[in-house]
Amino acid sequence: MSEKQGHECEERELTRTVSMNSALAAISCAALLYAVSWVMGCSTAPTAKTGRGKKISEPAGLVHLSEEDKIVPAISGRKLTVEKMAQRAAISLQYSNEEYGVAFDAPKGYLLREGELPEMDRGLGYLGPIPMHFAAPGGIRLATVEPPQGLHLGTNFVNEFFTVSAHYGSAEAVCSDFNIPAESRGSPVTRTVDGIQFHGFAEHSAVSMHQYNGIYLHAFTNDTCYEIGYGVASAGAVSSDGLKPINQDNLLRKLEKLLDSVRINQPDFERTTSTD
Repeated sequence: MSEKQGHECEERELTRTVSMNSALAAISCAALLYAVSWVMGCSTAPTAKTGRGKKISEPAGLVHLSEEDKIVPAISGRKLTVEKMAQRAAISLQYSNEEYGVAFDAPKGYLLREGELPEMDRGLGYLGPIPMHFAAPGGIRLATVEPPQGLHLGTNFVNEFFTVSAHYGSAEAVCSDFNIPAESRGSPVTRTVDGIQFHGFAEHSAVSMHQYNGIYLHAFTNDTCYEIGYGVASAGAVSSDGLKPINQDNLLRKLEKLLDSVRINQPDFERTTSTD
């Protein structure tokens, strides 16, 4: 073999050795990268999928609690107080009339009728409809509270009511009068409602075994005569049907408690005029 051929053989051998070393190096690098990625994958916390398909890593060492293990937060005294106040507010109906500046609360479960009463209203039974007692025409009934059907079953109860009316433009002297017949008038009555003195009379009547007792009050303010009336009607004494008699005085006292919720403010039309 010539010297030239010997050099060529050595060069080919060297090239083959380098190529083999490069291949081994690439394989070693790939194996090392795989090992590192496997170790990192084992140490990474599990992931959770969101509703949109994205993954959110959970903190390492997170402990999942069952429904039984979850701690229920204690309810503070303040929250209990707020809840009780909301419950008390839910036991009544609120009436508000900005035009005449009148608002009051009615017991929940009772019927709150705005405006004039329908002809089929129970009223006072045989004694007629629930009255207004303005001495001059022009009064408007704003709202009336009556109990639902079926209240006081087994008694001689007919109806009870709490009604509010107004007469705008009435004179103060006229407002102090009532169209209650003399034979139906009882003793004078004075009540303070929202800081305003109301004056009026107790009234009573009876016909066809029906009895009625009520109180009507007037007060003049905001160029308006306000009327508040409340009363109870029954079917008279206990009959052969064995109906239990109701205590009208007790029911009147309960109705009178509604006066505490009545608010009388400046009517909406007067507020608008004063700001123009």
